[in-house]
Amino acid sequence: MRIAFYPSFRALDHGHSSGLVSIARDVHAAMQAEGHEVVIPLDQSMEWLYLRPWLWPQTLHQAWRADRRVKEHRADCWLTYHSYYRGPDLIGPGLARRNRIPYFILAASFATKYRKRPKTWTGFQLNRRALLRADMVFVNKLRDVKNLGRLLRPENITYIHPGIRTEAFPFDPSLRQSMRSRLQLQDRQVVVTAAMMRPGVKEDGISFVIETCASLRQQFPDLHLLIIGDGPGRERLEETARRLLPAAHTFSGRIPATEMAAFYHAGDLFAFPGINESLGMVYLEAQCCGLPVVATSHDGAPEVVADGETGIIVPPFSVPDFAGAIATLLADHELRTRFSRQARERVLSRHEMLANYTTMFKVMESTCREKKA
Repeated sequence: MRIAFYPSFRALDHGHSSGLVSIARDVHAAMQAEGHEVVIPLDQSMEWLYLRPWLWPQTLHQAWRADRRVKEHRADCWLTYHSYYRGPDLIGPGLARRNRIPYFILAASFATKYRKRPKTWTGFQLNRRALLRADMVFVNKLRDVKNLGRLLRPENITYIHPGIRTEAFPFDPSLRQSMRSRLQLQDRQVVVTAAMMRPGVKEDGISFVIETCASLRQQFPDLHLLIIGDGPGRERLEETARRLLPAAHTFSGRIPATEMAAFYHAGDLFAFPGINESLGMVYLEAQCCGLPVVATSHDGAPEVVADGETGIIVPPFSVPDFAGAIATLLADHELRTRFSRQARERVLSRHEMLANYTTMFKVMESTCREKKA
């Protein structure tokens, strides 16, 4: 297929690293790996655009250029990545109709509560319009399947398991010894956590893990917390760790994607609360490397972590519950080993990125054939 692919929230080359950008890049790579021709018709962000009238002339110009690109490349279909109340797709539906090609959305969400708020009413309505015009909406969260079912027919919704490039996260026991030696963590019980240290739930999540591990030091005197990531909140987090976990923490800083697997191997388990965590890709990465996971039930973690099989899911915001789950895994080597094996097997069988997106591409190809018939 010749696919007009529009990541509506962040451009593929956006300098601000985030899960949205990473997933958009993965989708783009998957399309190319499958032999599809991909054109990026525009790079205009839709985030709060309907509240920023000074950007509308620029957006109209981008839409005009996008229409020309779709025609020049003779696109077979249009695929928008991400559409919701903050960033509804304002351009894709119209250009797809104008060029008589199927219109698809990946990772859409629909929540009626936003129609009740003055600031988000317009975004809600524009997102609803885009969703109703889509030939197929692909979603990677079960919660979104349920919510979209209030607006769309079941035959217009396809669930795609969230996935990662599993080959980038191998399970290599030899890495454990080398990384623990490199980080001077021999004979330690290592809890790994990772997140961008941005103000809000990410920074607070790491702080929560630091506090939890500090509560376990008396029970596990060899406990050590390995913290992966960087950002504006790092200084505050380092101060918290020095106060609560003196000589029992390591900040690795930002690690290149190609080295993340090695750092996961230094740990015995992975822990992060995941408040407002959309998809929990970091949980998939850790599990693929054989780490059991401790997370909370607040949002995306239960979709990618099997409670009692690959990790332990606890209620949100409770340090005692979170600490108890970590303690259970640290104290039981046999349980950790079983969860480790099951975690990797589950990721390989359900969350291989290319296999999951291949399912999506087949649906798109079928729709394109039906439209041309």
